[in-house]
Amino acid sequence: MNKPVVILVLIVVLCIIYYFYRGSYFTGKLDKKYTREQLVKNFNEHENDFTELVMLFNTYVYKKKEYNVSFGLGNGGRISLVLKPTVIDPASKIIGGEDLELGSAKLDTALLSLGWTKDTAKKIAEKLDRIKCDWIRTTEIYANPIEIYPNQKGWGSFTYRVFEYPLSDSLIQIHGRPISNSDLGKRTFIDYSSAL
Repeated sequence: MNKPVVILVLIVVLCIIYYFYRGSYFTGKLDKKYTREQLVKNFNEHENDFTELVMLFNTYVYKKKEYNVSFGLGNGGRISLVLKPTVIDPASKIIGGEDLELGSAKLDTALLSLGWTKDTAKKIAEKLDRIKCDWIRTTEIYANPIEIYPNQKGWGSFTYRVFEYPLSDSLIQIHGRPISNSDLGKRTFIDYSSAL
């Protein structure tokens, strides 16, 4: 086969692929998303696991105010653990990383910085998996809620925001109604954010 024919065949194949996948990609049909109602149902069905996850995460994270901590499930049993310094200083470096194997030097350094063990990381990973979520992290927004991210993909996503205390009426107007009337439910809200 000569070069122009190979290029023509390649262009035709790419056009066919584009034709079939353009609608799915650009309309979000390939996105994995949940509705607010589905997330409320997930919370209600797994509230004990949410409670245990928040307590476990708070126990180990809120002792370390010098970092914003993001913990997530990676590919193939790997773990993401990223510690970002809360004080901006050239001497302060990000510790850890994404998609790390248990026993890797980067993960071990991050675990040691938090005073965690591999067992702690495994417990948090198990809890995230049980509640069908991928990430949990600390934040510096008002009242410093913990954010828990459901395992969804796409341009926009919902987030569980768990506050330390029930919010005032004025903040409920901003964040919407709490997820339920239980102890944790009164402090948990679902927020939507978009990458656009």
